[in-house]
Amino acid sequence: MSHAQSTEWDSDVVRVAPERFDAVLFDLDGVVTDTARVHAGAWARMFDDFLKRRASEERLPFEPFSPQDYRAHVDGRPRYDGVRSFLAARGISVPEGSEDDDPRADTVYGLGARKTRLFLDHIRKEGVDVYQSTLDLIRNLRALGKKTALVTASRNRGEILAAANLESLFDAVVDGHNRAALGLHGKPEPDTFLEAAHQLNAAPARCIVVEDATAGVEAGRRGGFGLVIGVDRVGHAEALRSHGAHVVVPDLARIEITVHDPDPWLLVYDGFDPALEGRRETLLALGNGYFVTRGAAAEARADGVHYPGTYLAGGYNRLVSTIDDRLVEHEDLINLPNWLPLTFRIDSGEWFGPEAVEILAYRQTLDLRRGLYGRTVRFRDPQGRETRVMERRFVHMGESHLAGQHVFIHADNWSGRLTVRVLLDGEVTNAGVARYRPFEERHLRVRRTATPSPEIALLEAETTQSQLRITEAARIRVASSRTMGSIDRRPVLEPARAGHEIELQLNTGGRVGVEKILALYTSRDRGSADSVTEAQTAVERAGTFDELLESHALAWEHLWKRSDLDTVEIDADASHRTHLIVRLHIFHLLQTASPHTMELDVGIPARGWHGEGYRGHVFWDELFIFPFLVLRLPVLARSLLLYRYRRLPEARWAARAAGYRGAMFPWQSGSNGREETDVMYLNPRSGRWIRDDTHLQRHVGLAVVYNVWQYYEATDDSEFLFAYGAELLLGIARFCESLAQWDDGRGRFVIRGVMGPDEFHDRYPGSPTPGLDNNTYTNVMAAWCLARALEVFDLLPAERSRELRESLGLETEELARWDEVSRKLYLPIHGDGVLSQFEGYDALEEFDWEGYRNRYGNIMRLDLILEAEGNSPNRYKLSKQADVLMLFYLFSAEELVEIFGRLGYQFDGAVIPRTIDYYLQRTSHGSTLSGVVHAWVLARATRSSSWPLFTKALRSDVEDIQGGTTVEGIHLGAMAGTVDLLQRCYTGLELRGGELRFHPVLPDELRQLSFQLRYRKHSLSIELTPTTLSVASAAGVAEAITIIVDEQAVVLEAGARRSIPFAGTHPRPSDG
Repeated sequence: MSHAQSTEWDSDVVRVAPERFDAVLFDLDGVVTDTARVHAGAWARMFDDFLKRRASEERLPFEPFSPQDYRAHVDGRPRYDGVRSFLAARGISVPEGSEDDDPRADTVYGLGARKTRLFLDHIRKEGVDVYQSTLDLIRNLRALGKKTALVTASRNRGEILAAANLESLFDAVVDGHNRAALGLHGKPEPDTFLEAAHQLNAAPARCIVVEDATAGVEAGRRGGFGLVIGVDRVGHAEALRSHGAHVVVPDLARIEITVHDPDPWLLVYDGFDPALEGRRETLLALGNGYFVTRGAAAEARADGVHYPGTYLAGGYNRLVSTIDDRLVEHEDLINLPNWLPLTFRIDSGEWFGPEAVEILAYRQTLDLRRGLYGRTVRFRDPQGRETRVMERRFVHMGESHLAGQHVFIHADNWSGRLTVRVLLDGEVTNAGVARYRPFEERHLRVRRTATPSPEIALLEAETTQSQLRITEAARIRVASSRTMGSIDRRPVLEPARAGHEIELQLNTGGRVGVEKILALYTSRDRGSADSVTEAQTAVERAGTFDELLESHALAWEHLWKRSDLDTVEIDADASHRTHLIVRLHIFHLLQTASPHTMELDVGIPARGWHGEGYRGHVFWDELFIFPFLVLRLPVLARSLLLYRYRRLPEARWAARAAGYRGAMFPWQSGSNGREETDVMYLNPRSGRWIRDDTHLQRHVGLAVVYNVWQYYEATDDSEFLFAYGAELLLGIARFCESLAQWDDGRGRFVIRGVMGPDEFHDRYPGSPTPGLDNNTYTNVMAAWCLARALEVFDLLPAERSRELRESLGLETEELARWDEVSRKLYLPIHGDGVLSQFEGYDALEEFDWEGYRNRYGNIMRLDLILEAEGNSPNRYKLSKQADVLMLFYLFSAEELVEIFGRLGYQFDGAVIPRTIDYYLQRTSHGSTLSGVVHAWVLARATRSSSWPLFTKALRSDVEDIQGGTTVEGIHLGAMAGTVDLLQRCYTGLELRGGELRFHPVLPDELRQLSFQLRYRKHSLSIELTPTTLSVASAAGVAEAITIIVDEQAVVLEAGARRSIPFAGTHPRPSDG
């Protein structure tokens, strides 16, 4: 949570929505108790006495301790820091002393003790006054189930709380005593607030800090807390704001907790916070599978706070850069010309930007149901003029080339000349990822700018290497009320910008509305004459913003009917936040891959088309994404599999070049399927460029095979298998067989010199040669792949089998070797039966997890931390993500028994929880996918531990748990994985042997679930409670299917409905 997610305020009241935060952290003096004046008085008496004696002894003028001194040097700081700060400001030096010093000693510790004695004498005689408004707020919060903590520099907290009878009101307390014991820095450092949040098990972004001191509000802001409220009882509101308070109130009676029924379709951010704008621009992005536009404000420029970006699905370009004295070629998803620019100025003032005005209200919304971005801003400029701006925006889900923007500007209390500038801006670069900035970033050259009619602006650009031509045409219309005179408009034509400037006289209470309709076309579009003609024609023919919005909303309605998780009833989630985030994840999935994707030759990138992270490349993350698409939009999944099929020639060439047979798919794929992994990457901690050997992950093709097989199981699409799927399977199986080498000593095949999904290990300790031997995930998947490839011959007509064997040169002897390898691959197993991540993993050193957590806090990216120390993760038993556990993610225990049995290994279900526990203790979760996998496997082994990991994975992007990566693009695999946890994991859904199987394992927190599926031409409605599974098939001509719930088998005809009770609480019988 951030303050902008949780609050709205006017001049009188700050309204806080309780569903947006988990805990509130209060300062003590001046916030809870009226002891700030007592502290100030004790400080003044102590220092004045000291200063008088010193002035007398040194014959100097006496300058008393002032209220300004108190606020600047003492208020909110630990006691002895306050003494040091004030004396330093006066240029006075005294000995440090020690905590045992007598209060009469003129040392830092003695003066501090003297102040404490004066303070305690006062409260013992006079008692402690409590602010009733604060007391009321704390009680209200606790009644709503919110946690509260007290965070104070005072070492007298115990006596103060006892005197005021407040001990029972706080779930956690961090004071001067435990601050010292824990070695925490005092305010303005955030340590004490962070410790309180930790004790409450609350994320700082979902905590509110309430403070009355500048040091305190600065600590709250430095700690990344969601909302920092400053309490101004002494007239220093501006100082509180400048030090970090998001809002300032004279008393906590101005804080209103607004309980309302939240909309599980509406994502809302309130308040402007430059530190969070980049993340929000990613999460508020709009797209339709053809292109995506980030949720940047209309007036925003790429400036370190904002990063406007528009990205074409599959729109890549290559450049050559000099990196660390080497020429490096890199292929990037290109940032297209920015179609959003729309800004204004009053009279001859500055162009509008929120950083230069006083923001009175700021709200951004994303209506997930309709795919509609909204923004409302109310501000006061330095001249006192108050203005409201309201913006709406869509990227059309029905018309792939169209988008719309509508902005209203209201003159609340002024009259004057308004100038509105509306542009298409081709002066863009790829600068959205800080670690890529040493690379060349200018991928576009603008070929043409024009204003072919009074309403239309046009910009044509071309990529520098791939020669992709992009044309944007914008139709700009204006409507106004309470204006005087005519509306003047003039074209703006620059070498890289095109648009219009509109001038009019706006009276008080008047408004102007500007509508911009965009058409985006490229030279690769099908059925197109040329991109310029198509774009201009499209905007000339397009309807109004509201007409287009209506058809756009209808397209989304149709998509949601197929894709929504209709019911997600969760205990302790009255705010529906979990359901909202699940829908947000589905929303971004559908914006990345939509029905429009079927017309394109594109894969599905790990970061969506939402930013420049991972350069827009396609990884193995599709393994986590396909299950959603296969069971919701199978024809779309088919088109994405064809992206891989069309790149079979490149995969075959890559295998030959590496000395193998078959098809070797790359770790990173872009335009044509060649390996796009960077040869080096930058460690921002050390500033060093590091060799990147992740191309040794040979398991990407195995993910392709798994996706092909799951698609076939879900659809029974034999024609796809006939024409495309079988050739993919056979090419990848041939590669797997060629990887395997016979080991005489073991009497088994081995696979050497590879990497698994865990990128922390790329070689053995001290080895100059990259690669590891017998990665268990790779070996098991290779054996499974070979078995499926052999099985595919039984699924094809004899004629097609013969064609493939002849065209691919598959002889009987080679197929026999496939069978042998699939039965004799070696698997490294620890002595206690735990599956080893790779051969030799058990001989690595144990890692000091506690020490590194204490030293660094966030240790998700241990590879970067260790490299900066001159160390390496290759030495240790640690993982970014435990790739062995992927086997439990992909296969049920029953399937693993079959796979291991084929390999000649016994598989005891009890090994699953042992293996999970072993790696869970040794995993840093440096990948967002790690939480998904662990939540999945724990649902089958230790169900009560699954839900917390699921909810953490759910927050990966909305709370940016990796600390700054969401700005680069969504983590699409993690988003899809969280949806799939609900869709398949907790329902126990499996596609196997032409049967739809369910073994429900609902967590205790999940009371009900309902959603739609497509399975073998059936449109199914699934409803699940803790004891009953109901399946209904829509009327149609699909053949009957078999559904198995636990051990119960039922046959479901089209148009029928079946309700099947189940035990609901027992563990999976073969999972141990």
